[in-house]
Amino acid sequence: MRNNSIEFDPESAIIDAELLVKYRMLNRAVETLERAIDNMPRNVGLREKLREILIDAGRRDQAAQQCLALASLHISEGNVERANERLLEAKRLDPRVSVTGPLRDARTPKSAPAEPQAQKILSGNLSDVSLFDIVQIIENSKLTGVLLIQSSASQGEIHLVDGRIIGAKAGKDAGVPALGKLLDSVDGTFEFEKSNKEYEQTIQASSNTALILDMLRAKDEENFGME
Repeated sequence: MRNNSIEFDPESAIIDAELLVKYRMLNRAVETLERAIDNMPRNVGLREKLREILIDAGRRDQAAQQCLALASLHISEGNVERANERLLEAKRLDPRVSVTGPLRDARTPKSAPAEPQAQKILSGNLSDVSLFDIVQIIENSKLTGVLLIQSSASQGEIHLVDGRIIGAKAGKDAGVPALGKLLDSVDGTFEFEKSNKEYEQTIQASSNTALILDMLRAKDEENFGME
């Protein structure tokens, strides 16, 4: 019978992992939870337990990645307070993570105007956290808006709908050429503004990962041809 999320019991995986931890079989416990998360990647309980065990095992960088994933889930649920907690913990666990905060609640206050407004909910320094990681957070949270980039390599913006890249602008360039310039950014700052604004689709791709990998391969081939 085909396995699916309905048949899968996350509580059983957590109980199994706790039993393995009791006998200090931490690596086996981590593997058990990772398999479970493959089945239910948006289950908060599984990721929280994995985070705890990774910290116990001294694998702080991996625990920080789980904190980022949890922050994404909390953002998508509108729980900004919990998202802040996990983002701050990620910074404590791994100094390379630098997502400034605190995040602000992106929901419109009751006293605010009815028309949709952009809400800045993520910002940081690209010398501390890579652009790829930021795109992953936005993708996991299925957010819609614009990612603003200011760096020595280029300045521009990346447009995302439900976490998927649909366009980019950098100077006079648009689409894939613009995105290529922005992906070279390794310093400067970023800001993500959540918005319901409609952006022109200048990039077609099945997924962000496939898009970025194709661009990196093309760049690698271009560099190889210049040698």
